[in-house]
Parts: sequence; C-alpha cells; structure tokens
Amino acid sequence: MADVTDFGDVLPDDRRDLRDALIDQMEYLIDEIRALKTVVHQVPDDVQGGRPTEQDLSMKELYGVIASLDRGPRRQAIERVVSEEDPEIALPDSAALAEADAWNDQDIDAVLDAVQEARAGFVETLRALPLEQWERRADVEGEELTVFELVYRMAKNDMQRMRALGHRLHGANLSPDGDEPLPQ
Repeated sequence: MADVTDFGDVLPDDRRDLRDALIDQMEYLIDEIRALKTVVHQVPDDVQGGRPTEQDLSMKELYGVIASLDRGPRRQAIERVVSEEDPEIALPDSAALAEADAWNDQDIDAVLDAVQEARAGFVETLRALPLEQWERRADVEGEELTVFELVYRMAKNDMQRMRALGHRLHGANLSPDGDEPLPQ
C-alpha cells in the first residue's frame, strides 16, 4: 500500500481506489488468520500465552486485542466521526483490552475465530461507508485526522503488532526436538 495518508493528496478520481486498497489491506488479516490456523498448534502453549516481558502482550493477547478493537472501539470511533460534529476520539488501552477480555484464558482457535469474525464485521462497516464520509475529520488525542487517516493508522498499528509477533516467534526455538531450525 502506498504511503498516502490524506485524501487531499489524491486526485478525486483516485480516492475510491485508494479507499478500496486500504479496506483490502484491513481485510487481508482474515486470510492471514486462515493460514495461521493450519500451523498455530505447532506453537507451544507457553509461547501462545506467555508474555516475553511485563509490557509485551502474549500471542493470544495481540490477536485478541485486534478482535476487541475491531468489534468495539474502532467501529465506535468511525461511527462517531461520521455522525458527530467535531468528535474527540481517545485511543483505547491495548493492555486493558487484553485483560478485560481475558484472551490468554481462551483457546487459540477461539481467539483466531474472534479476530476473523470481528475483522469481517469491521470491514463490512468500512465498505458501507460512503466515499465522501472518508473525508470527515475528528480530533484524535489532539491531532486532526480524517476517517481515511484513522483507518490507515489502524492498519499500520496492526502491521506493527504482527511484525513484533513475527520477530518474537522467529526468535523462539519452535523446532519439536529442540534443535536449531534448518537454514532456508
């Protein structure tokens, strides 16, 4: 996805394509989860539910937070931006969401199912939003953002979460007999 974050930087005829590309990027997580489900049971439970540090969320919590965000705060933020005049949006606390929904207490399949379901619903909300609504603005913790910019940041935050998780899993020795993985 191109690093264009403002509809004002895009010709009016290209805005629909840019919006659609952003929604497609958000929707891609559903396919990623489908693929992950085929191998996730090879990841030991202590890696799925363990926190490498007190500040880091576990694998289950990272995915669970995305589900929590998609079915709650993200949808509410979009609804507020398009329905209110001068809305002020506060960013949710990911750690609080992880604990509130007790994602670590759930089976990994249930967590991944929740992500797919929540993301599908959020994508449906985005697709139903008329193109002109994507230019509406809100104050997001002191910064004025359009709906497009807000969704772009959501996608970018999810990518950062997945990148951090990927680095963590890459660093973990997940081979079944404790040997180093074979070079590729």
